[in-house]
Amino acid sequence: MSHHDQKTHSCTLELKKNNKFKHDGAAALAKAAHRYGFKNVNKGFVFASKGAGSPVMRKKTLDGAGSEIPVTDLQSDAEYVVAVKVGTPGVTLHLDFDTGSSDLWVWSSELKHVGSSGHNIYNASKSSTSKKQHDLTWSISYGDGSMASGDVYKDTITLGSIKVPGQAVELASKLSSSFQQDIGSDGLLGLAFPSINTVVKNGKPHPVHTPVQNMITEKLIANPIFTVKLTRGGSNGFYTFGEIDTSVTTNPILYAPIDDSKGFWSFASTTFTVNGQSQALDGGSAIADTGAPPLLFSFISYVSQTSHSTTGTTLMLLPDSAVEAIYGQIDGAKLDSNAGGYIYPATSTIPALTFAVGDNFFKLNEADFPYGQPDADGNVYGGIQSSGDLGFSIFGDVFLKSVYVVFDQGATRLGVAQRDD
Repeated sequence: MSHHDQKTHSCTLELKKNNKFKHDGAAALAKAAHRYGFKNVNKGFVFASKGAGSPVMRKKTLDGAGSEIPVTDLQSDAEYVVAVKVGTPGVTLHLDFDTGSSDLWVWSSELKHVGSSGHNIYNASKSSTSKKQHDLTWSISYGDGSMASGDVYKDTITLGSIKVPGQAVELASKLSSSFQQDIGSDGLLGLAFPSINTVVKNGKPHPVHTPVQNMITEKLIANPIFTVKLTRGGSNGFYTFGEIDTSVTTNPILYAPIDDSKGFWSFASTTFTVNGQSQALDGGSAIADTGAPPLLFSFISYVSQTSHSTTGTTLMLLPDSAVEAIYGQIDGAKLDSNAGGYIYPATSTIPALTFAVGDNFFKLNEADFPYGQPDADGNVYGGIQSSGDLGFSIFGDVFLKSVYVVFDQGATRLGVAQRDD
């Protein structure tokens, strides 16, 4: 579904379910550990790859016991993708929209000796509007030691009926073997700030504009914003560009300032409540993260007093003290070495939970707390897990499904409204 209003210059893009996606709690936690560079989780588990390009990673306790998770389980984890047309007449690619990165990169015809089954491929030579950008290259490293890289073209991309001419498109010409297993998406569209784009010119950083920045600069959208409503149950999710969809919720949109100094949607989050009891959230910060592969940027060294809002992490990750306080209120909950995180009986009651975004609190819908289906013993993996030694919180999809989020790039602020559904 997409629509376009010529008068207000806005569009809505529906999230499409990736049928290859599978809920795997341990893999989701490992993915986040690799994405953000933390290791010690839940005061006892250590996540680490076996080596660069290794097809497995280790999940072990500090006493040495453990198991292995295939890296391919970490890569094929875009739960939802969005249709974007690239080129003229163009090819429709299903891209992972990610508020935690700033690259638009795609599977391309420049990939050699790589099976393309299950993918739509962009071929710049078949587009009348493509133009190669000489001396520009890009390279992204992944937490498991894998990588993706290639060259850069400018071309027209189309989101709904909004055409963005001259958009930098990063063509993958190399993909490490583990990443080639991902058949869930045809690439990634980053929605963070342009400063963390990975394009280089003659070996030096040369960040290019993201699609959103180009929409704003070229006045292709009426308002310098995009919004996201994630899918929950029968309620289809979507992204909007240039407008706020007032039909999503009757609740007000409340805003918090963003610290974009590191290129991310980072905000203050100092407090949470469990059954009405207020507690400090160690670290005092978070990011909002909505759905991407485990990218490893310079962000891994960023430990601040802000939180982050990004659409690339499925779980909600909090400091150990907060995780222990929450599961301490759930009957039968335990830290399980086989699961690699906290599990609890599916029949147990989830406490009332709220989390601060700036000065305002928002409730996590208890329906979004379980991650996946119960196991043979009736236990389910919890959607809130440890952020380990990271130093800040990650407000991933488990939390974001409960709210409607406005990413106001023009005013450098994040708007959040409690959803009615």
